[in-house]
Amino acid sequence: MDKKTPRKSYGKLHHVGVVVKDIKKAIAYFESLGIGPFTAPGVAPGKPPIFTVSFKGELHGKPAEWETTISNAKLGDVELELLEPTKGAQALKESLDKTGEGLHHIGFFTDSLDREIANFKKSGVGIWTKGRAASGPFIYSDPSPIGGIAIEFREMGQPPK
Repeated sequence: MDKKTPRKSYGKLHHVGVVVKDIKKAIAYFESLGIGPFTAPGVAPGKPPIFTVSFKGELHGKPAEWETTISNAKLGDVELELLEPTKGAQALKESLDKTGEGLHHIGFFTDSLDREIANFKKSGVGIWTKGRAASGPFIYSDPSPIGGIAIEFREMGQPPK
């Protein structure tokens, strides 16, 4: 694949990531519109549907560690992922500081992060951040020149069709 031959498909969209300043307020707002319910794995009923994840990885190619508070809601086959950067230097915090709350990334599964990194490189797109959490490794592309949207790939075996 060269710059003149774009990738034909990323497969099925898994989630849309939205960076927020206050995740509890964001959940309340979206639920007031009928979006939800929001969920978080391992959270007891009656508790806020949020969880904080610790990450280790790279930011702009340099070692980094950070924490993000997350909550998800199903929108048909796609998830709305709310993300509040809570600790450490991270792509989410950079985005929040630069452009405020809003769409941060669109997310897909892959069976090979190495392949996705190579495809980005061939297309002249850099890697903003990469990391690992309990759910597995992931990357975000550099933000797009239009809208500042990143593309996330999570390596989780065969991507859904």
